[in-house]
Amino acid sequence: MITDTLYTEALARIPGPGWLADGRRLALGRFLARGLPNTRDEDWRYTSLEPLERQDLRLPDAGADTVLAIEDYPGALMAFADNRLIWQDTRLPDRMLGALEDAEAPVRHSLGTLTQDSALAQLNLALWREGVCLRVPAVYRPRLPIFLRFAAVQDGVMLHPRVLVVMEPHADAILVEHFCADGGVPHWQNAVAEIFLKPGARLTHIRLIEGGEGATHTHLVGVRQERDSQYRGLTLGLGGRLARQDIQAMLAEEGAEARLDGLFVADGRRHLDHHLRIDHAASHTTSRATWRGMAGGRGRGIFDGRVLVRHGTLGADARQDSRNLLLSPHAEIDAKPQLEIYSDEVRCGHGATVGSLDEAALFYLASRGIDPATARGMLLLGFANQVMGLADDAGLRDWLQPRLEAALPKQGEVWT
Repeated sequence: MITDTLYTEALARIPGPGWLADGRRLALGRFLARGLPNTRDEDWRYTSLEPLERQDLRLPDAGADTVLAIEDYPGALMAFADNRLIWQDTRLPDRMLGALEDAEAPVRHSLGTLTQDSALAQLNLALWREGVCLRVPAVYRPRLPIFLRFAAVQDGVMLHPRVLVVMEPHADAILVEHFCADGGVPHWQNAVAEIFLKPGARLTHIRLIEGGEGATHTHLVGVRQERDSQYRGLTLGLGGRLARQDIQAMLAEEGAEARLDGLFVADGRRHLDHHLRIDHAASHTTSRATWRGMAGGRGRGIFDGRVLVRHGTLGADARQDSRNLLLSPHAEIDAKPQLEIYSDEVRCGHGATVGSLDEAALFYLASRGIDPATARGMLLLGFANQVMGLADDAGLRDWLQPRLEAALPKQGEVWT
């Protein structure tokens, strides 16, 4: 069971430079005053974190020997196991990618400024260890995608990965966060990423969430965009027993563009919850949110997207599109796109559908001699591929495609 004493003792065990100590204590105090989110909060009405209260969670044993095979990644890799750095690629320029503790003062002072309203982000701010700082210089594009791999290995651990990204003016990069686990060990990963895009900067950000039946995953991404910057995000929720993904994008200056694509696969008894908050805080800003979801077995998927257009802004252009497939009579999907508009001169719209596989398409494939299981898999893959454009643009389709195909729901699969 999670207790205040556990958190306080955990805080005492976290190493780090002096500049972190006061901030950690303040963040922990703010979290303890609020506690874990619960279903009385409108934003958490679909998702309960009560299972965390019943688990015997702990910080990972810092002295444990970690033996973990690292697969080949098509880019520069920084790999963590139970919050310990176990591998860092040397092909990137010095001072561009490294430990958050070593970040320069102007960069590290941004820590926590985009995620102050989240209790889980405050807990992360108190307990993160060996965080990552990515700072891409102005007018520079790394020739390789940058991969951050966060793996859970020990049983019953709570991990708090922290990522801070600063894209200087007209910088351009591809960042992939990969969350996974060693088998089906019970654990909780509570991740936070804060991303600052300076004028003209561009970031392609892919998040891949995998994990077995014992995985709980919460993740908050905060993005602040300055003039003419572009944030392009792809979220793939392919694993975990319970996962909650939040993206908060502020289009703070004119010309900023945000593209948020996502896919969730809630099979078995998985519970996958995705929340988007897009704030058009300046005139002539653009956002697109395209989400695809599928639920089989007794799984449940949630898409909750809200676009805010502030008073006095002009020319905001926002679209949301959520389409979902129910693959079992026991599965459930909730789709809730929302628009909150306080300006007249806008172009905004949204749409959401929840349906089943096209029986006519299945019949057509069967009439061509394709067996039912193969036909079903083809249609599911085609549906998922509707949001995989950023993977193609980033040159990572070959790396992601096998994982996507393996995660597609199997007919009749229900976890006990």
